[in-house]
Amino acid sequence: MGERMDRVKVHLKRAAIGFVVAFVVLQAGFWWMVRLPAPDVDVPVLPAPIIDGDRISRPGGGFLERRDGYWFFLHRGDAVTLGAEHAQLGEFLIQRTEDLMFAEFDESMPALAKVFVPPYLLWKYRAMPGQIPVHQQEELWGFSASYADRHSFPLSAYRRGIYYHALHDMIQSLVDSPHVADHVDASQAGACTAFAASGESSEGGRLIAGRNFDFEVFPTFDADKVVHLYVRDGAIPVLSVTWMAMAGVVTGMNADGIWISINAAATEGRNTQGPPVSLWIRDILEQARSIEDVRRLMRASDPIVSDIYLVGDGTTGEAVVIERGQTRMGERSMDAKGRIVAANHMLTPEFAGDTDDANLRQRSSTMSRHMRMRELVDMAPLSPSRGVEILRDKKAPGGEALVPGNRNAIDAVIATHSAVADVTDRLLWVSIAPHTVGRYERIDLLAELDAAGIDTEEWRAGLAEGARAWEHSDDPEAGPPTEFYFDHTFLSDLGDLERQRSYLGDAKAYLGNGEAAKALDMAHRADAALPGAPGPALMKADACVALEDEACATEAYTEYLQRIPGLGLGTKRATAWLEKRGAVPTVKRPDGL
Repeated sequence: MGERMDRVKVHLKRAAIGFVVAFVVLQAGFWWMVRLPAPDVDVPVLPAPIIDGDRISRPGGGFLERRDGYWFFLHRGDAVTLGAEHAQLGEFLIQRTEDLMFAEFDESMPALAKVFVPPYLLWKYRAMPGQIPVHQQEELWGFSASYADRHSFPLSAYRRGIYYHALHDMIQSLVDSPHVADHVDASQAGACTAFAASGESSEGGRLIAGRNFDFEVFPTFDADKVVHLYVRDGAIPVLSVTWMAMAGVVTGMNADGIWISINAAATEGRNTQGPPVSLWIRDILEQARSIEDVRRLMRASDPIVSDIYLVGDGTTGEAVVIERGQTRMGERSMDAKGRIVAANHMLTPEFAGDTDDANLRQRSSTMSRHMRMRELVDMAPLSPSRGVEILRDKKAPGGEALVPGNRNAIDAVIATHSAVADVTDRLLWVSIAPHTVGRYERIDLLAELDAAGIDTEEWRAGLAEGARAWEHSDDPEAGPPTEFYFDHTFLSDLGDLERQRSYLGDAKAYLGNGEAAKALDMAHRADAALPGAPGPALMKADACVALEDEACATEAYTEYLQRIPGLGLGTKRATAWLEKRGAVPTVKRPDGL
């Protein structure tokens, strides 16, 4: 018996050793496969910055400055210096954002997800870093090597920086994925709307472009938005609206007058080896001098996700919408009167019959917003002021009133940033928080370069005839407005909407904690704050389900469908509940689907 037990112990010991050896070998193999070589570049040690109130500058380089409602960041130098400067001057804002991100990750992710999601992402996107241009790798490396990292585990600052810039790509790939489509709400994942007009359809024939960037993440991305001006050695200067630590572009214009804004989309096809879209667009803007350049550069790489790009050329007045899937690319031009709009669905023949696109149309507000944008752009010639009015529009197609915050509107009061550009004159007006409600402040790309001592002769020589004529006027009042004013007409509704959203946040927390009765009470308070909005009805229904009150849930789900038909997971949940009870109401969607 003793000998038998000894043999068992030996076998168990060998098995344990074998398991440990196999685990170590597998781990070594895994980390070798996902390794991320450091760029072969020396990161400069920058001199101590000069701090003057709300302005922080690097001697001989760029600066970060708090202006009236936003941050302005001039980046100047070679690629690695740009990265180091970004970390040095913007570190305090980056730390704020990272703390929020990690707190959200800890709060919302289950324990097992925290263990398995990082390795999953490392493996799935292991080829992505190699698709990033060398100069951008150097910039991200310069950033990571200069950043006082408080969150180095489980991902280093360098790898984290790459993944931050692929956040849009990863979120959209989740929306597209059939494995998680029932858990990720397409109605909220992408809701951007954009327009452009020139010739007879714009004031003075200029190219006017605009967009709402509805990216619902952290309020600080709106309150502390950053207008970046990248002046990388040997590259075309690029003006971009994002947030601190974001070196990519989602809304941008270069000194040659090329405008690009990104709207999320969904199409069939998968790819894990493309460049992060925001970095890709910045790289394109640093090279492109024409729309043809943009076309050529977009054909050169297959992105990870599908997107819709509004591309304009302020010199020629031309604008197009490029629809770029992972494997296909389509393009549509302005109409005969020089107008074009874009939401989140595809309209070119290359994507006709695409099932993912059809699903997005059914589950999101894209059709409603597109129809309303088309109506408004077609009504009268565009000017920057009319562009702001359009981006603030809160009605359904046909002008039907909607409760503020309704996702069928162009402005659902969720924009991280909103922007209008006179691309011909290289001017950009950017919204000041909250969302589209605050002022729109003007940023003059060429004037900012002049102020920084950067020669603009090359780009001024390429301006369209008649551009920036106001610079030569003797009238001190001549020229475009420096700002568009606060939306005072929406003030009372804004307070009601913010109070409603706070109550709904409380209700969600209570429901997640198993306190359905308190969640129901908060949902009623939310409904009273802004009657007729959809969110409270859905929350009431979900709380009633948790309370096993079938009649209450049926009534609330019916109310929800009547308030916001045809959108997202809430509609799917409500319809499934009511179908089982034979009580699905007939509702009219604003988009007619």
